[in-house]
Amino acid sequence: MSLRPSATSFGTSAGPVRVLQVLLLLSLLLTLLVPSTIGQSKSTEQYVELRCLCVKTISGIHPSNIQNLEVIRPGAHCAKVQVIATLKDGRKICLDPQAPRVKKMIQKLLEGDESAA
Repeated sequence: MSLRPSATSFGTSAGPVRVLQVLLLLSLLLTLLVPSTIGQSKSTEQYVELRCLCVKTISGIHPSNIQNLEVIRPGAHCAKVQVIATLKDGRKICLDPQAPRVKKMIQKLLEGDESAA
């Protein structure tokens, strides 16, 4: 009778423990990487969603209804350009960046930024 565990019992009992240890360490790491939003108002968005914000897009809207236009470049969070328009009534809609009318609005927005510089 040996007090030393056999190879088969060590492999089955230590495997789940090791997996749990690794999962615990990963969860702690992810907790540190995700910024805390406790005590902050929802209007301050200091983080970037790790997914595409625009799932459904529309091809155009009359420019007089738009209060603000935001263009988000492709990146790790999303592989496509996203155009988000904030309407004067506060709603946010996603515009198709390939639509001719949206391209014109973006061009005017860029021309305005160049003249301000």
